[in-house]
Amino acid sequence: MRQHRSVIFPSLVTIFLCSLLLASSLTALGAAMRLLDAEKNLYTVEAFLPDDVSMDSVKVIRERLEHRKYVDSVSFISADSALRDFRSHFSAEMLELVEGNPLPPYFRMTVKEENQNPGDLAGLVNALSSEDYFEEVQAPVEWVEKIAAWKFKMIFWPICISVLLLITLSLIICNSVRLSLLSRKLLVENMKYAGGSYFFIEFPFVLQGAIQGFLGSGFAVVLLFATIRSLTQSLPIISVYAQGVGFAFVAVVLLVTFLSGYFSFSTVRKFLKVKRSEQD
Repeated sequence: MRQHRSVIFPSLVTIFLCSLLLASSLTALGAAMRLLDAEKNLYTVEAFLPDDVSMDSVKVIRERLEHRKYVDSVSFISADSALRDFRSHFSAEMLELVEGNPLPPYFRMTVKEENQNPGDLAGLVNALSSEDYFEEVQAPVEWVEKIAAWKFKMIFWPICISVLLLITLSLIICNSVRLSLLSRKLLVENMKYAGGSYFFIEFPFVLQGAIQGFLGSGFAVVLLFATIRSLTQSLPIISVYAQGVGFAFVAVVLLVTFLSGYFSFSTVRKFLKVKRSEQD
């Protein structure tokens, strides 16, 4: 490898770049899948009630909501429960300038799975907003619409890019082995004429290809892992979407190493078969 570094080094750099893009693409695909899983939680509607609503009215309204179209489940959150939930998620200093409990009671509704689409969610919000007993009705309709518009692209493009990168990696490795064979053609032919077995001749090339794949992909995933770790430390909110990247990185290293070894083996085997047929 040291003697033929002029051939191996460009290939190693290209494998590094392709592995970096491949790992990035798989990371983006994993983040998109987690985002789509979290999308189900967005199909939630909150309908706020007046502060002076009676418990009898709450029971009547709840029964109506449970029989409403698109509604899967209904839960009532009292003003005290809403305040406790607010304090568990936000600083208590935000309520220091407010006397008493400024949070109203409300109903939280989830949408049925078969109706989890932007149109049905917006229809439910509009229907509830027309009711007189609700002061305000809110739901993340805009976010749901944006995710629905980008859902196909978030899955399709990372998969396409990953497949294209795998094809590119295969071509790069094949060309690298061919160049390495051409530079050592005389040595391989002499080994063949001296009675060297296929395994004896192929093993150094397979080992070289596996080392190239391992080093190139290894450097790529280490660089990407350090970048993602730095981003998650700066923006902790994205750490949820970065979970499991370690498994994806290990898979990239193993896959690229396997492809490098396999295509090195197949290229050398084809070369030896051609030489054998020429001798015959």
